[in-house]
Amino acid sequence: MPRLVEPALASAVARRVAGTSGLDRSYLLDRLRTDLDEAVPRSEELVAEACGIPAPPPVAWGLIDRATWADANISSMTAMLNPIAEKLGDRLDRLPTAAKAAQRAIVSVEVGVLLGYVSRRVLGQYDLLVPEDDGSPEARRRRRKLPAGGAALYFVGPNLIETERRYGFVPRDFAMWVALHEVTHRFQFEGVPWLRPHFLDLVKRYIDTVDIDTKGLITRLRIAAQRLASKDLPPEERSPMYLLATDDQRVVLDEIQALMAVVEGHGNYVMDSVGERVIPSMRRMRFVFERRRDQVNGIQKILSSTLGLEMKLKQYELGQAFCEAAVRQAGPDVLARLWGGPDQFPTLAELKSPELWLGRVAA
Repeated sequence: MPRLVEPALASAVARRVAGTSGLDRSYLLDRLRTDLDEAVPRSEELVAEACGIPAPPPVAWGLIDRATWADANISSMTAMLNPIAEKLGDRLDRLPTAAKAAQRAIVSVEVGVLLGYVSRRVLGQYDLLVPEDDGSPEARRRRRKLPAGGAALYFVGPNLIETERRYGFVPRDFAMWVALHEVTHRFQFEGVPWLRPHFLDLVKRYIDTVDIDTKGLITRLRIAAQRLASKDLPPEERSPMYLLATDDQRVVLDEIQALMAVVEGHGNYVMDSVGERVIPSMRRMRFVFERRRDQVNGIQKILSSTLGLEMKLKQYELGQAFCEAAVRQAGPDVLARLWGGPDQFPTLAELKSPELWLGRVAA
């Protein structure tokens, strides 16, 4: 089967961009592991009490470095791009060998740069593409081959330590705060039976619309330039994915954007509402992160916008504001309605006006 990404090349580039913090072998990792040994199971208890989602079995988690995080996500991204490679199979096979190698190298370098850059910032991740262990020997073998040792939940140890030292966070509090957010994501995708397949179906629908057509791309580039010049273009639509999308793709992207805004915002809402009760220094950590976001320099802002990170930040903000407004108007139990089915999820318009969602789901 044709491949768009060469994992070994993407990994080499990602490792070079990720660099090292000098903490990969630090004794502080042992202390962090001890903190997470306590924080992860405690977070599972607290999230189960707070979110009303049935608790999945205890999670396997890993403490990894930046390079391993990048490798894990290269595996996931390669799997996501396989359908596009299959669609382009005949066209790629007709290319001269040198052209095929060049095309694969370009995409691999782009993926490596993207994930290498992000690996310097990410603290933890629940990887919804890692298959849950169904008890079969084959499933266990498949999981053991994954870069993070088969764990679906992992924390980037050097980044956590670097961040807590830079801002003077209480290590135990910081580990709990990050664990709460990532454990909430695991509850969402493992405790809500329809959510993972629904998300993957949306991604498949988007990929099915992808057509590498030169003439169409030139037209979309011209339209994208016109949209960028417009002062009315929302910040979350300034990423290349939105700018180059067709009308059909934009409809699916809006659905994906709404879903991820709820998932990310609900994760932040649970993290903060539970943290207020159990983490003494939570408010200071929240203040520092909000200030840090406001102080991003020009180059970082351009990179974040180009790589789609700015869109992710908007998801956090929009989704959390929605959850907080819905709870203010109807009480904390109302958020349980989010998990009743895909039709219970808010649209982008309802995210911006929670009273519309409340009126619909309460009817």
